[in-house]
Amino acid sequence: MSEVIRKSIVILNKIKPSEEKVEWSVTEISRELNIPIQTVHRILSCLSEYGFVYRDNQNKRYKLGLSLMELGLSIRDNLSVRNTALPIMEQLSSDTKESVYLTVQEGCDGIFIDCIDSPHLLKIVEPIGMRRPLCVAASKKVILAFLKPVSQNQIIEELVTKGYIPNVEELKEQLTIIKEQGFAISYGETTEGTVSIAAPIFSWEDEVVGSISVAGPEGRFVGTRLNEIIKLTTKSACEISEELGWFTRV
Repeated sequence: MSEVIRKSIVILNKIKPSEEKVEWSVTEISRELNIPIQTVHRILSCLSEYGFVYRDNQNKRYKLGLSLMELGLSIRDNLSVRNTALPIMEQLSSDTKESVYLTVQEGCDGIFIDCIDSPHLLKIVEPIGMRRPLCVAASKKVILAFLKPVSQNQIIEELVTKGYIPNVEELKEQLTIIKEQGFAISYGETTEGTVSIAAPIFSWEDEVVGSISVAGPEGRFVGTRLNEIIKLTTKSACEISEELGWFTRV
């Protein structure tokens, strides 16, 4: 990779907004990344020209520009699974009164690409774009469980190498159960005190392309209501899959 491109990516990742900091000076970026100040200034000037970063002319500080959001939204909006899933997600959230998430795979990770928030004051709010390994939580594990064996094994090997899987046999047992029952359920794997129920979404080629999940506080996912949410989630996943042509696979 070109060194300039690498440094540009490093800088963009560094100035991502957080609760602590939204804007950065050239000096701060240079010091934090140990990149010469002249290099930082030159890269930021180029990125600013194309709208990838924005420079406040009053305080001379930089933040991410709207061109990045435009690119990200164009990818999200062009995902056929999202366009198909959105009305079904809205109905599922209306039926369950819980937050509903759409997750797709990218490499060894699962990424939330859309969400319908619960109407409850006490609810799960995870950010769109949040990325987690496919071995963590129901919405990701259900995708991993339904991948073809070769792809599944390759991903597991890579996640083991990265230190994300302490016990491979235990994970494989979980994936077997998930595949047999057709859905995944996790307790507190992403946020403590919460429950997530997820079901796989398939393409017309019978390939898993994502998952739909319902998440909320553990106290609301008990008894007959838990069973009802499982039924509604798996039903919604089938509806999305059929809209994508999965129903015509036989």
